[in-house]
Amino acid sequence: MATIVLVPGAGLGGWAWSRVTPLLERQGHAVHPVTLSGLGAHDRGADAAAIDLSTHVADLVTLLERDDLRDVVLVGHSLSGLAIAGAAGRMSQRIARLVFLDAVLPVSGVSAFEAAGPEFEQAIVAAAEAGGDARRVPWFDDATLDLYYPGNELSPEDRAWIRRESAGHPLAVFREPLEIAETTLPRTYVTCTRRMGPSPIGDATPGWAHATLDAGHWPMITRPSETAALLSEIASSAAASGATAR
Repeated sequence: MATIVLVPGAGLGGWAWSRVTPLLERQGHAVHPVTLSGLGAHDRGADAAAIDLSTHVADLVTLLERDDLRDVVLVGHSLSGLAIAGAAGRMSQRIARLVFLDAVLPVSGVSAFEAAGPEFEQAIVAAAEAGGDARRVPWFDDATLDLYYPGNELSPEDRAWIRRESAGHPLAVFREPLEIAETTLPRTYVTCTRRMGPSPIGDATPGWAHATLDAGHWPMITRPSETAALLSEIASSAAASGATAR
């Protein structure tokens, strides 16, 4: 089976994969859910000013090297599409496939704020200031969540759980542009069909495999069985392709 590294999106830690991880492990996969710097429970209240996108890329590089992980299926959800792309540029020899789970796609030299536009930046900065720490973005309140992610599927219990666990996201991650080389690694984009806008990748996009999940933007929380089944299928195919190549 495959080695799968699961990288959660903005404001989330490895705990966000807790409903998916055991399902993948039962399929025989070696699963590594990641909590990036600044996003752990012990990071609450810590100074997030020095934690940027390069920090999160370095987190993934360190994990792959420290644990000697190879033939990895590297899964990035939402904002962490940027971090996995950055890690791929430095550790391609250890990665079998990149999986962008309803994720932000990298544009070399362009920050997340620049890609999303000034309205998005203003909203995120205002949320950080309203949350009491201008260097850290708290997780969404209900009004913002339902405005920007109307098909999110998160129950009141899910929302309360996320807010209890989330340390907020370092604002500097959104601000840092990263120079990212075009990768030749196999790539799969997974579109959650209940997203608000169109998917950046489709079935006919050159250089990409494409899959869909009938889910909102946080499928690891709202549709864990379906998410695990799809990731297992993708990972098993990647592992089989790697074995054939060797």
